[in-house]
Amino acid sequence: MKQPHNSLLLAGIFSSLIIPVNLQADSDSDKMADTLLDLSLEELISLDVPDVTSVSKRKQRLMDSPAAVFVITDEDIQRSGVTSIPEALRMVPGMQVARLNGNTWSISTRGFNYIFANKLLVLIDGRTVYSPLFSGVNWDIQDTMLEDIARIEVIRGPGAALWGANAVNGVINIITKHAADTQGGLLSTGFGSEEKAFAAYRYGGEIGDDGYYRAFFKTFTRDGLANSDGTDANDDWKINRAGLRADWQTETGAEASVQGEVYDGTTRPPLKIFSYYGTEVEDTIVNLNRAQQGGHLIGNYKQYYSDGSNFSLRGYYDRYENYDYRVTEKRDIGDLEFQHHILPWDNHDIIWGLGYRLTKYNLSDMNNITMPQTSRTDELYSAFIQDHITLSPTWSLALSSRFEHNDFTGYEIQPNAKVTWKAAENRTFWGSLSRAVKTPSISETEVTTRGINILTEDMFDPLLDFVSNPPYLMSISGNNNLNSESLTAFELGYREQFNNRLRLDVTAFLNKYDDILAYVDRGECYDDTTVENIIGLDGQPTNVCVISGTTQAPPFDAILEFPTTFTNGLSATAYGVEVALDWQVNDWWKLHTNFSALQIDAKAYQNEIYLKENEALIEELSASSTANIRSSMNLPNQWYLDFWVRYMDNLKNAKVGAYTALDFRVAKKIGKDLEVSLTGKNLFDKQRLEFSEIFSGLGATEVQESWYLQLRWQY
Repeated sequence: MKQPHNSLLLAGIFSSLIIPVNLQADSDSDKMADTLLDLSLEELISLDVPDVTSVSKRKQRLMDSPAAVFVITDEDIQRSGVTSIPEALRMVPGMQVARLNGNTWSISTRGFNYIFANKLLVLIDGRTVYSPLFSGVNWDIQDTMLEDIARIEVIRGPGAALWGANAVNGVINIITKHAADTQGGLLSTGFGSEEKAFAAYRYGGEIGDDGYYRAFFKTFTRDGLANSDGTDANDDWKINRAGLRADWQTETGAEASVQGEVYDGTTRPPLKIFSYYGTEVEDTIVNLNRAQQGGHLIGNYKQYYSDGSNFSLRGYYDRYENYDYRVTEKRDIGDLEFQHHILPWDNHDIIWGLGYRLTKYNLSDMNNITMPQTSRTDELYSAFIQDHITLSPTWSLALSSRFEHNDFTGYEIQPNAKVTWKAAENRTFWGSLSRAVKTPSISETEVTTRGINILTEDMFDPLLDFVSNPPYLMSISGNNNLNSESLTAFELGYREQFNNRLRLDVTAFLNKYDDILAYVDRGECYDDTTVENIIGLDGQPTNVCVISGTTQAPPFDAILEFPTTFTNGLSATAYGVEVALDWQVNDWWKLHTNFSALQIDAKAYQNEIYLKENEALIEELSASSTANIRSSMNLPNQWYLDFWVRYMDNLKNAKVGAYTALDFRVAKKIGKDLEVSLTGKNLFDKQRLEFSEIFSGLGATEVQESWYLQLRWQY
């Protein structure tokens, strides 16, 4: 569908909703008020502006937080009709979420969006979930019972001073509910065109006088997406998950909790990989199950003192197993953190802490992937401190830094300074200066991938112009002499809440990146290829690595491999603005809107052909603008109507055009306990491509419009 048509349709939907509903509200306002929830307007607003903890590791009002923070509430998750955490993240201003296939997402903010996006730190109840293999996130296993999520706090911008390395472009902190808030039973089940079948059941009860627990089981089967010709891509996704949480208070007034989950599931990733035992690129491999399983256990203890201070201990163990065609990966992580909060003087609020993480992993059954050693153990030591200084009733300053030692680059220091001016009770200005680093990963330092990066002709032309007849292969070898990528970030923000009905949040940022990783010529061929010196069309001699075929005369009929390796070869500047506007139109209608604009300029350290390609790649990874409009209506007789229109500009590197998508949900509550809803997703297009790439061997499939029916019973 052409973009002008989408824009007109968006405007039509918006105007048609405003005009008739406002007219009806004038005549039916008394009837409407009788059917609303028993909440005043002030209470509804307060639910929309929850306290946050991710910005400073202490509870504070969102209005007073000196960071670009956005909160997805449990109500947002339910009313939007999302069925996964990645889908929920589309609500966040500036967050770019693109789906590659039925179970793989590319998620990032402020640039560098890719399925290997490695500058975004994700936590679930304090447990870090990024993969040490590639510093990104396996989004297909990051899940829980969505009804148990209290909120998702998203920081756009560096959070490394408190949360550590890889919290470069942002932090996603997923916080689940206290067991006391999930008492009784809840059953959620349904089916649809893409959500073929899903069900979740949770039950919570009491443990003695001061304890609570809940247990849940969740399962789903999701249909595969579509190929470009409309046929089924067979990239189905199935997973089962069970979890338990207990919270209690000790005799000394301390709080303690234990929680854990286990999961087991399969996906069918479409793969396109070259076989070195033959002479042709394999067709896309389908119906090949990729099994994943694992689990985690988290323990928390927090002791409070009468002087306002407290200390906490948190530890977790995480196990992950991935049985993929390309590699079998097994990983164990143990993490322990101590944190102490003190109030030494009237105007100082200090939090400091120590941390230790041990990671053990093993790689085996590798196809198209090699590594000098198949197992490795890494240790991470860390310490942080933050001093929040109240300078006056309207001015405050927060100084913080994190100190880490890792096994890849050694010692790293990541400082941060934030200033806040509370110009009025509901008006806040803030500024921030931060440094953050992204440390190298295993895949960047030790792993070699071959036969996975298959170049297309249009990608190949800038490299050499005298070879026809694909395939053209690009291998990538790790480099264990890499430095950390670094970011220096400047941010300015403004928030204001007007008349208890309207809230505005504006952030401008300037990010300066140095030592960005890029691939360059490795300088030598692999032993199983033939090195040949040829004369190109430009008349210059060139060494090429020939797998098979002939290079006797151009255009050469040969399968060539171009070996590359990583280096710290680029710098970049990213700048932009993010705007969020929340409007309580009246007691029964809310609108949430946001818009973001982004520009990235990269510069290679050397005039080298691969580095110039990397330069263009970084500049074109992300969309230059995104926008959202979400509407939530509480209608008479316990009917609920929600729609969500979102826009993403084109992704030049992925060759994906701009698109506008519509999600629609209507729900009816029957009595106090039962709700039935119908949700439609991606309704503007029959199907569309959201992302594509060449570095993983994964094939791209297309998102389809879909509907699903859901029943939720709570007792």
